This record gives sequence, C-alpha cells and structure tokens, in this order.
Amino acid sequence: MNDIDQVIEKMKQLFITVRYKYIKLNEDGSYHTFNIYNNDKHVRLNDGFLKSHILQQSTYGIFCRKTHTKFVTFDVDVPVIPEAKKVVLALYESLNTLGIPSDKIFTSWSGTKGYHVDIYFSEEIPYNSMKVLFNAAVSTAYNLLDGKINGKIELRPTPTQGLKLPLSINYKNKDKRINICWYVDVQNNFTTIQSLDYFLNIEPICVDIVNDLISDLQEDEEESPISKSDTKKIEGNANANFDLSEETLKSLADLYENGLRKPSTRNEVTCKLAVYFNTLRENKHDCEQKLRIWMKGQNRAFYKTPLEECYKEITRIVNLVYKKNVVLTKGVTKIVISRSEMLTLYQYPKKFHKTIFTLFIHLKRFADLNNEFFMTYEQIALAAKCSVKTAINHIKLLEQDNIIRVTRSPIYLRGNKPESHPNIYELNLNWLNADKEVSISVGADNVKSYHDIRIKLILELFPNNEWWNIGELLNKALEK
Repeated sequence: MNDIDQVIEKMKQLFITVRYKYIKLNEDGSYHTFNIYNNDKHVRLNDGFLKSHILQQSTYGIFCRKTHTKFVTFDVDVPVIPEAKKVVLALYESLNTLGIPSDKIFTSWSGTKGYHVDIYFSEEIPYNSMKVLFNAAVSTAYNLLDGKINGKIELRPTPTQGLKLPLSINYKNKDKRINICWYVDVQNNFTTIQSLDYFLNIEPICVDIVNDLISDLQEDEEESPISKSDTKKIEGNANANFDLSEETLKSLADLYENGLRKPSTRNEVTCKLAVYFNTLRENKHDCEQKLRIWMKGQNRAFYKTPLEECYKEITRIVNLVYKKNVVLTKGVTKIVISRSEMLTLYQYPKKFHKTIFTLFIHLKRFADLNNEFFMTYEQIALAAKCSVKTAINHIKLLEQDNIIRVTRSPIYLRGNKPESHPNIYELNLNWLNADKEVSISVGADNVKSYHDIRIKLILELFPNNEWWNIGELLNKALEK
C-alpha cells in the first residue's frame, strides 16, 4: 500500500459513512450536490474521488447518516482570523472541561474564514448524542467568550448540509498561498501542518469515553439539599424558632465566648451553639457538657428559668440537633478568589478541573476553623454538571493522588435503610503564586452557581486572552 492509499484509508476511517450523496466544489467557489437516488447518472463517492481530493486536483465534501455519525465538527465561521482563533481556543477549553483531551481534538483551516474543530470517534455514535456533546461544548465556549462572537459556530456533519473534507483546496479563496485546508497546530499559533504524516497519525477517541461523558450530560440535574433551602430551622420550643441564615462559624464562636447579651434569647442562643458544636464535630456528650458549663456562667439578668430547667432544655436541644445532624449550612455568599488560586487548581489533570473547582468554592463558603467542610456527592454533581457516578469516581481518584483528604462518616441504619452523613473534605493542594496577583469578589449563594462563577473568574482574572496561554502562566508559577 503506497502513501496515498494509506491516506485514502485514513480518510474513510475518520469521515466516510455515506457514499450515495456528497458535494463537489467548483472552481468558481460554488458547489454541486450529487445523489445517486435523485439522479441515475450520478455515481457513488469512490476511492478515486478521494484520491483526487488528497492530490488537490478536486475538492469533495460529505454528509452523514440520519441516525449515526463517526465524528463531530465545530464549524467556526468567523471572518476575522484573530477572533476565529479565540473561538477555537474557547472550544478547546470547553471540550477539555467536558472530558475531551486536547490530543483528541484536531483543527484544520477552512480555507477562507475560520476553522473546523474535529473530534473523531473510534466507532459511530447516535447522531442525537453527538448533538448533546456539540451543544454543551458550544454553550460553555460562548460563556467563556462572554457571548461575543462575530460569526457563528455551526454543527457538522448533518444529513442535509455538506462538510468539505480537509487537505484539499477551497476554491472560494483565490489566494493559492492560503487556500489549502491543512490541519493546524493550535498550541503553536495555528501554524499549518503541511504534512500527510500528521493526518495518518490521527487516532480517534475511544467511543466508551465519549458515551460516558455524553451520558453525564444527558442526566437530569439532581436537586441538592442546599439548593432547596440554605436556611435550616429547628423548633426550640412551642412558640420559638431560630434562624441560622446570617450566622457564620466566627459569629457563633463570638456568641459562645460573649454569652447572652439581652433577655429572652437563652433558648435561641442555646440552639445556635448546639449547631455550632455539631458543625465543629464535637461529640454529643462534650457538646452538652460545654453548654451546661456555659449556661452556668451566664448573667441571670438575661434569663429567669431555673438552672435545672435550663439543663433539661440543653439536653433536649442537643439530642434534637445531633439526631437531625443540623449543621451550619448557609455559608458565605461572597467569596474572594485570586489568580494564584485559579492557577493552583488548573495545575492538576484537566478531567478533574470541574470537580476540584467545585470543592474549592465549597471550601471558601463552608470551611470550618480546620479548613474542612461537608459536601454530598449530589452537590458535587450538581455544581460540576456531571453525574453522581462521575463525582464519586473523581473523589476516589483525587484521594488516591493525595490531592484531597476525605473523612467518610460511618454508615448507620435508619429503619432498614443504610445511611451516612456527607463526607468531610480537606484540600491538599500545591499552592502556586502568580507573577501578577489579582483578586476579585464573586457571589456564590448556591451550588448551581459554581459553574458560572468559574467562567466569570476566567474572564476577569485573566483578561485580554491571557487564559489561552494558561500553559505558560502555569510553567512560570511552577518554576518559582
């Protein structure tokens, strides 16, 4: 088999599923559609046509089947080349975030205005599944670009719209120096790769990986306890409730240290302090003993109930708080994040970025005095926009790599059903320092917002397209 035959075979492997219908570009830039079922004089797309395409004697385009495809193309139709490059880089970042590594993304020059960003699958996948991947990637890319695209990103292939194959001439462009649709090296300023060897070395991504990530995208969003209500209330007595929505660990520590400061607050403060000690993971016995000692030292001017009755109330409140595992869950709603922190998170493998970022934001909102925090798998999945299965797997792998530390709560029986409290996490990150430090404040009032926060941070902490050189920024930080 000679080199051209190998390239033909590769072209067939990566692209061709439909032969009865195809397009051919005319030298004036227009194209003609051939379909053997519509015209009996037409012939099928054959290897001879592909050979003439590869030899740049003709230019052909293809369609896919209605039900399945073996690749997806993000057709970046943006006339201004610097802007088109920015869109391509945003797509790479988006796809990396979804779980597609850069070495499985292949980009070619369209020949006139923009680029074709391709992902090839080791086996065909359902066409509708491919659209799920396309839509998710484009949505994130648009967010990264702040919705500003002077052009469009179109889905290819389709059963009705032809896609021009790479490696041949785009006759719409009369400048012969730049009208061949070579692949480009995106990481090297989009330098053209004028080599068929590069094309021959392309390896599709494993279809199992693609199906898993598409399955994650298709799963319905799971409602998290924190998104239902950020405020937990528990009844202190028949006619009194208390609200934790404005409290923090610091405010409760101050409350414990300073004690009662006004009348008719004993029951409410006792409840809050019971939650405080449970949040700090004091055992129930120690919590009750501390509250008894604390109660004995309070100013009698602020309560009238006999001390023995107060002790009974403490026992009842502590039992209720610990039985329901009521903890301080509101967290802060404004957090400050720096360039150095973002670089720190992004030094780790790309497939973990969303999960690590989710844990980091939750740390900022809910960490106790030991920098530990609770988080359920459902919350991680909701924030990272992945399945619970993926969240569990990521936590396991991050723990194995000593990037996080996990304390798992013991399983207990509620009736006949096994249950446990959420895991406790501590981040064990290799903290980096950026060359120029910048910090911004962002709002974070529920786990659903974490994904949008990440986009905002990228845009504001790394302005003027700095994020697209994240590799260089990381290398500088790691060298320090």
